Amino acid sequence: MLLVSIHSIKGGVGKSTIAVSLAKVLASEGYHVFFKDKDVVGYASYLAGILSPGLVTSLVDDMASDVIRDITVGKGSITILKYYGDGPRYQRDIEKIHSDKKLLNQLQRYIEQLLARKRYSLVIIDNPPAITPNNEAEACDAQIRALFPQTATKYIIVSDGHARTIEDNIHYAKLISSQGFDILAFIINMVEPQSKFLYESEIKNITAELKCKIGVIIPFQEELFQFDEEIKDFPIPQQVKELAKKMDRDEMGIIA
Repeated sequence: MLLVSIHSIKGGVGKSTIAVSLAKVLASEGYHVFFKDKDVVGYASYLAGILSPGLVTSLVDDMASDVIRDITVGKGSITILKYYGDGPRYQRDIEKIHSDKKLLNQLQRYIEQLLARKRYSLVIIDNPPAITPNNEAEACDAQIRALFPQTATKYIIVSDGHARTIEDNIHYAKLISSQGFDILAFIINMVEPQSKFLYESEIKNITAELKCKIGVIIPFQEELFQFDEEIKDFPIPQQVKELAKKMDRDEMGIIA
């Protein structure tokens, strides 16, 4: 099984759009995708119709949870778990869970039972900004790797086209890499279509510097901006389709 963890140093770069797009295209190819939605606002969960508080909030507040949706896509499926999604309180909530053995056991048992429901072929995690692998909030991701010891973990870093954001994400990727994790791809997202060619040499330099297999440039697409309909209608950028192909074939290269 492959675990793909999607990250950025900051919000507002289209990280969740990339995560949903990748899950949808892989599911359409027959993968059964477990999508762990750790986004601060729970964008994927919202598209899936999960409007109640996330799992972490539900445990901390001792309330009934409605945090899972199974969505059939082509020959495969996406199972979405709304893990966070209730704003910045997740940081305080996850600290409380890790300091309370009973709550931590409840959380771990829930994840274990959920992962046993179906034979998943892929896990995609949409993370809050600036999370690193040794952060407390990553502990349950480590649980997935422990339950499935053969799981390979790959990281995708998403930036927008601003020079400072790209630079910050390169440093962020190096931090993740220094902790022993592989950077699979670096994505420069939402660039002005007429300026896309200006990033081609930059993305080549970034992939060489980070020693990652894939570099991607995705232009801004109006139909994706603030999309709020159902996942079945979610438009997939052509570049994400090509990214999924390279992942499936274990290929290297630049996608623009």
